[in-house]
Amino acid sequence: MEQSSFASILEGVKRMREEYGEGEGSSVEAPNARRHEQNQQSEQNQQNQRQEENHRNEQNHQSQQNQQKEQNQNQIQNHQNPQNEGQSRVAHRRRPAPQSYSAVQVSNSQKGNPLLNNSLMKTTPWSFNGSILSDYYINASVQILFLSLKYHKVHPEYIWQRLKKLHRGSTVASRSDNSLRVLLVVVDIDAYSEVLRKLADLCIKQDLSLVLAWSFEEAGNYIAYAKQYETSASSATSAIRGIKSQDYRAAVVETLTSVPAVNKTDVVNLLANFHSFHNVVKEASNGTKLGDISGMGSRKVENMKRVFTEPFIYNKEYGGRDE
Repeated sequence: MEQSSFASILEGVKRMREEYGEGEGSSVEAPNARRHEQNQQSEQNQQNQRQEENHRNEQNHQSQQNQQKEQNQNQIQNHQNPQNEGQSRVAHRRRPAPQSYSAVQVSNSQKGNPLLNNSLMKTTPWSFNGSILSDYYINASVQILFLSLKYHKVHPEYIWQRLKKLHRGSTVASRSDNSLRVLLVVVDIDAYSEVLRKLADLCIKQDLSLVLAWSFEEAGNYIAYAKQYETSASSATSAIRGIKSQDYRAAVVETLTSVPAVNKTDVVNLLANFHSFHNVVKEASNGTKLGDISGMGSRKVENMKRVFTEPFIYNKEYGGRDE
């Protein structure tokens, strides 16, 4: 065989080997390239999913922060303006309207109190109610706590316990309503000045109005009048102010005719004989000539003497005329 032919055969075999080797490598590398491309695509998809999830988490977190900030702002506004507090919470809790009663509601702690039987409360409708926070509930705007100074000296802690019970309801330390809360005190001890001074200080700090009564009867009358005039403020104002008479004589007639059994004719005869209201009072208290006036019988004389000589303070004992 010629050398050139053998060289050409070798060259052909070499080319065949190169071609066969390249084809085999390509057939092996193609699946690997596809798997690599798929892996890259999967990693890219996972990365995109993670980015989307992180984005949603950030949005949710931002939304929660905004909601919390809005709630905090609403709470601050409600704290600054208590009137709006009920409106902002109405969707969560609606408070019941204050209960109104046709009769005075009396706390069970007041059972046995003499004012219930020795005053106008005898003719005023009332009933015991264990759910009220005050001692005497007139309506949602008028509530009364009762205190006897004699009891207060023995149990000074009682009034504080009652105030704690009162404040635990709707009723204050920092209220902005127009309710009238009264501390009705019966003065039934002799040395009352210092005790009343401390109670007055207590009432100022606890948003209470201090009202003094000198007997249980007077205290009961205050409660009865409060119920009587609860729906008529103008009538109560007129009753307190009274109707001013036009002249002195008319005022004297109005005053003396308030004595039981004494009429206008009797007043005219009294003024004609004693010439002034001062002299009439003086004669009714200490004199003996009142019965000599025409129309002044023994009953009228006794009524006038009782009116002008009975103690101004019911439970106070007077030792002499100078008191």
